[in-house]
Amino acid sequence: MLLTRLIYVSDLNADVSFEAEQMLSSARKLNKSNFVTGALWFTGAQFIQVLEGGRHAVSETYHRIAKDTRHQNIELVSCNTVDERIFQDWSMGFFGDTETNRAQVLKFSVTDSLQPERMTADSLLAALRSLELSE
Repeated sequence: MLLTRLIYVSDLNADVSFEAEQMLSSARKLNKSNFVTGALWFTGAQFIQVLEGGRHAVSETYHRIAKDTRHQNIELVSCNTVDERIFQDWSMGFFGDTETNRAQVLKFSVTDSLQPERMTADSLLAALRSLELSE
C-alpha cells in the first residue's frame, strides 16, 4: 500500500491558549482512528510535524491543523508518496525543546536551535528520526 508523508512547519499563535498535553491527547486519538502516525517537535514557539498514512487521512489531518487557531504561518515543507512509515509505532511522537534534543539537531542543522527555514525536508525528517531513535 502506498503511503503519504507530509512535513509542515508553523508558528504558535501567542494570542491563543495552548496546552501541549491536551493537544497531544486529542491528536493521538484522532490519528489512531485514522491510521495516521508521525512526530511533532515543539520549540515553544514553532511546530515541526511529520504525518504519515493514507493520502486522504493525511490530507484531512493537515487541513484540520491548518484551520486550528493555535497555528499561524503554516507552511507545507513536503508531501510525498512513500513505501513505508518511519514513525510507524507512534500515533504522535512528541519532542520538546530540550538541551539533549538541541544537541541531536545540531547534527543536521547549522545551529542547535531548530530553524526549519534553513533546513531541507530531508534534514528535518532526519533530525526528527534521530530524536525518535534516541528516545
